[in-house]
Amino acid sequence: MEQMIERYEELYQDMATSKDVSKMHVFGAVGKWMFCKLAETNPRAAQMALDKLEAIHWNNYLSDAEAKEICATLVNQDGTTGCKWGKEAFLQAIEKQGEETEKKPYFNENALWVTANMIYSDHAKSIAEDMDAQSVAAVPAEKMAYSCYRKAVEKLCDRDRKHFIRQYFAEELE
Repeated sequence: MEQMIERYEELYQDMATSKDVSKMHVFGAVGKWMFCKLAETNPRAAQMALDKLEAIHWNNYLSDAEAKEICATLVNQDGTTGCKWGKEAFLQAIEKQGEETEKKPYFNENALWVTANMIYSDHAKSIAEDMDAQSVAAVPAEKMAYSCYRKAVEKLCDRDRKHFIRQYFAEELE
């Protein structure tokens, strides 16, 4: 099996570095054939592959399943686990502020939701301090959510690290 994977990598590199467009067409046709076979035999794996291909249209894209899986792994500063805000509640709060929850090509709503929760998980105490609050609990929920939203948008639109979300959560997405 290792030899097959190595040979595949060699052929991929040949195609990727070639200026011969016909090599891309051959590789694409084989990729389509492989995807159809995978979809027939393992629809879950095919959906996972399709979700990873969304990077063609999005810098930061997560499927619903990926976002929920990542959310479950967050360990907040107060020792709790999971996302601070549920997806629908968070998105509604942001829309209520007149803000966008998706911004092509930068992020889809799942990437935004997870990143805002990651920021809360990692930085809630310092955000509260920056707001001159005595504790995280002293910050109104809407204000904390909006602050995390703004930081998430900046992170997801950062030109230095276009594909932030999949790199940051690589272990969770394997």
